[in-house]
Amino acid sequence: MMKRNTLALAVAVASAPLASQVSAQAGGISAPSLEIEEVFVLGEFIPDEKRDTSAISNILDVEDLSKLGETNIGISLSRVTGLSLVGGKYVYVRGLGERYSSTLLNGTRISSPVPFQKTVPLDIIPNKIVESLLVQKTYSANYPGDFSGGVIDIRTKSTPQEDYANIKLSIGGNSETTGGDGIYYKGGSEDNWGWDDGTRDIPLNIQQLSSEEFESVVDPQRRGLGASFFNNWDVYEKSMKPNFTGELELGKRLEIGEESALGFIGSFRYSNQWLNRFTDFRRYEFTGVDGGSRQTVAYDQTTSRQVIGFNGFATLGYEIDANNSINLTYTLMRQTEDETQQNKGLSSEDDVTDGTFTQNIRLQWTDNEIETWQLSGEHFIPAFNDAEFTWRMVDGAAFRDSPDTRTYTYAENRDGILEVVTPNRQAAGDLREVFQAPERNYARLDDSLSDFGFDFSIPFYIGDIDVTVNGGAGYYERTRESDDRLFRFDLTTDTPDYVPIMFPQQLFQRENFAENWVTVRDFTAGAANAAGIFPLAESGEEVSSYYGSFDAQLTDRVRLQGGVRFEDITLNADAWGGNTEQATVNAVEQQYDDVLPSLSLTYEFIENMQIRLAWSETVNRPSLLEITGTTIRNPQNFQLYRGNVFLEPAELTNYDFRWEWYFGNSDSMSFGAFYKDFTNPIEQGKVQAQNDIFTWFNAEEAYLQGVEYDFRKELRMANWFGVESKGWDENWLNLFTLSANVSVIDSEVTLLGADETAADVPITGGRNIAQLNAPTRPLTGQSDYLGNILLSYDDQARGIIASIAYNYTGERIALVGSLNDPDVIQEGLGRVDVLFRWTIEDFDMLGSSLELELKAANLFDEPIEWTQGGQIFEKYNLGITYSAGLRLNF
Repeated sequence: MMKRNTLALAVAVASAPLASQVSAQAGGISAPSLEIEEVFVLGEFIPDEKRDTSAISNILDVEDLSKLGETNIGISLSRVTGLSLVGGKYVYVRGLGERYSSTLLNGTRISSPVPFQKTVPLDIIPNKIVESLLVQKTYSANYPGDFSGGVIDIRTKSTPQEDYANIKLSIGGNSETTGGDGIYYKGGSEDNWGWDDGTRDIPLNIQQLSSEEFESVVDPQRRGLGASFFNNWDVYEKSMKPNFTGELELGKRLEIGEESALGFIGSFRYSNQWLNRFTDFRRYEFTGVDGGSRQTVAYDQTTSRQVIGFNGFATLGYEIDANNSINLTYTLMRQTEDETQQNKGLSSEDDVTDGTFTQNIRLQWTDNEIETWQLSGEHFIPAFNDAEFTWRMVDGAAFRDSPDTRTYTYAENRDGILEVVTPNRQAAGDLREVFQAPERNYARLDDSLSDFGFDFSIPFYIGDIDVTVNGGAGYYERTRESDDRLFRFDLTTDTPDYVPIMFPQQLFQRENFAENWVTVRDFTAGAANAAGIFPLAESGEEVSSYYGSFDAQLTDRVRLQGGVRFEDITLNADAWGGNTEQATVNAVEQQYDDVLPSLSLTYEFIENMQIRLAWSETVNRPSLLEITGTTIRNPQNFQLYRGNVFLEPAELTNYDFRWEWYFGNSDSMSFGAFYKDFTNPIEQGKVQAQNDIFTWFNAEEAYLQGVEYDFRKELRMANWFGVESKGWDENWLNLFTLSANVSVIDSEVTLLGADETAADVPITGGRNIAQLNAPTRPLTGQSDYLGNILLSYDDQARGIIASIAYNYTGERIALVGSLNDPDVIQEGLGRVDVLFRWTIEDFDMLGSSLELELKAANLFDEPIEWTQGGQIFEKYNLGITYSAGLRLNF
C-alpha cells in the first residue's frame, strides 16, 4: 500500500471529536514541539471496515479466508450473512437471484462467459488472488446503478511490503468419485491441461462452408462431409483419479530512492479435479384435474466431470512518492469442464410403468475464461485538505467455447434391442427427456468490455461539521457475440436393420456414409428459417454515468451520507441466420435515463453501539439478449429462450436498518432488517403453445423482506475459568473465536395485475405467456432461512489454525412451474467443513517455513434433493471432499 503524507491527517485527528471520524489512522504520532516533520505510514489501519463505512456491508479479509479453507470465493461468500450459493457458482444476496447482484473486480466490472447474463460464475475465481471481499447490501452512488440485491467487490492483492515466495502442492479426493468407476470419452492429447488440441474443431473442409453452402452440396461429396467428422462417440468406464492442485506465488519490492518503490506480485494456480454424480432423475405429467400426476421418466443418471483450473495473476505497482501511486494488474481466470453424462432407465409419453428402456448420452467440453487488464492511479493532495483522486482504465474479455457437444439416444425397439433414435426410425415424440437425433453442436460466446472513470474525495469543515464531498464519472461499454452451429445425423429409409443397433463408433464409420445409410444435415440455417432459432447473435451495452455524494459527521455521534447517480444507458441486440440478415427485423435498441438517489444515517447513541438507516432507489435492467424478439438456444442446457421486446426495467425502492455493537477488540454483534419493493420485476415464463421455449416478462409487483443477525466473539476461556498458561505466551484456551449468523427472509411476487390473465401479458410475436401455476409465489431462488456457525482456533505462537464451519441453506424454488406443473423445490441443506493448518517456522530449508494443511468439506454428505409436488424430481449426493497440502514459504 502506498505511503501517505500525514500532516493534514494529524491536524484532522487533533481537531476531530472522535478518532472514528478519521478514515485512516497512524499510530504513535507524537505532537511536534517546534516544527512538524513529515511522517510516512507504510499501511493504513482500520479496526473494522464494516464499522467504519457508511453503508451496510460485510467484509471477508485474508484472515477470515484463511480460516475457511475454501478454494474459490463462491463458497467463501456463502458464509456471509444473508448470502447463499446456488449451483456451486452463483451467489444470491438476501435471496435475490444472480440478475440482481453485481460482481466487481477492484471496483470495476468484469467480463462474463455466461450466456444471456452478465453474471460472473464465482467458482472460477480462486481465493489465491484475493486480499479482501466486500459485500455491500445498501446502495451508494459510487457503484453502478443496476444494484438491486447487493454488490460483491473482489479486491486483489496489491504492492507487497517485503519480498516473499511460496509454493504449494495438494492432493485430495471425493467419497463419491476417487478410486471408483466413472465414465469418459476419448478426447485430445492436451485435455488434462484444459486445452483442446483441435480434436473437437469443425473439420476444415466444413469450416469453409456456410450452412447454406453445406446444404447445397450433393452426393457423393455430401457423404464425404459427413464422414470427415472425428468419430469419437463411444463412452467407456475408468477408475477416477485423485484431485491435484499446484500453486506458486512470489512478491518483490524494490526501494527507489527515499520516497519511491516498485512492487510486483505474481501467482499461478493449476488444479485438476474429478467428480462423479449419481442422480435419481424423475419427471412427471400433472393432470390438474384432481391434483394427481403420472411419472413419465425414471432414469439413473451418471455424470463424470473433469474440471481443470488455470489461473494467473500479476500486479505491478509504482509508488511515485508519498502521495502518488500507479498500479497495473492482470488477471486470468480459466476453467475447463469435460463432462460425460449417461441416463439409463424408462421413458414414456404417458406412464413410466409402460415405458421404454432408453439410454441418453451427452459429451460436452466447455472452456470458460475471463481476462482483465486494469491500470489505475491513486493520488493524495495535501495542499487541498488531503483530497484524494483516483482513476481507472480497464480492458476485459471473456469467452465460453463449447466445441463438438455430442448428444444421442438409444431406445429399445419392438424386439427389445437398443437402437439409435432418429426421426426416420423411432419417434422420439413417444418418449420424454430424450434426444431426437444424434447431433454435434459447436457454440462460442465472446464478451468484451472497456471501463474508464475517475473518482475524487474532498474533505473540509463547515463550522464544526466534518464533511467529505465525493464525485466521479465513468464510461462503460460491453459487447457480446455468439455463434452456434448444429449438425444433425439421420438414417435413410433403405438402411439395413442391423445398422441402427450398431454401437455409435460403428454407426458413424465411413462405410455407412459411403453406403448412404447415415446422412448429415447442417441444421443451423434450417432451424433459423423454420423455427426462428437463430445461430448468430450480437448485443451491446453502453453506459455513461456521473455521481455526487456527501459524507457528513453532523455531531460526535451522528453521520449522514447521501448521493445521487445519473446513468445514460443504451442496450442493443440482434440475431440472424438463414434467410434473416443482420441488422434487419431482429435488431432492437433500448435507451434508459436513470436517476438513482441514496441516503443513509448512522447514529452512535452509546459508545461502540450504533444504528444505521438507509434508503435508496435502484433498477434491474433487462440483460443483453432478453430484449430481442428472437429465439436462441442456450449452449449451457440446450434450452430455447425467446427475448421480449416489450420488457421494461424493474424499479426497486430499498429500506435497511441495522443495529451494531462492538464490545471487544474483535467482538461484535448486529441485528438488521430490510424491505425491498419491486415494480415491474422481471420474471421467467413459457411461451403459450410452445412450452419448450422460455421467455421473460414483467410481473406486476413484488416485495422482499427479512431480518439478519450476526455475532462474533473471542472465547477467552482461560481468563474466564482462571486456567494458567504453562510455558507459552498465551494460553491456548484463549485462542478460540465463535462466529454465527442467521437470516430469515420472505418474499412474494404478484405475477399478474388485478383482473389480468396470462393472455394480457405482451411478449414478442403477438404471442402470450403460458398459463401460470399460481398468481403469486416467492421469488425464484429465495431461501426462507440461511445460517452459518464458525468455530475457529488461531494460535500464532504455535503456528496452528483450525476451524469447523456449518452452513445451512433453506428450501427455495429452483424451477418455476406453469399451468398444472407445480414449482420445483430444492429442499433445505446443511454442510459441515473442517480445516487444520500447521506452520513450522524453523523449517531448515533455505530459511523457509513449512505449512501443512488438512481439510474436509461436506462431512455429513446430506443428499441434495429437488422435489415437484412433493415427489422426487432429482436427488444426488455431492460426496465428502478431502485434501492434504504442503506449502513452502520463503
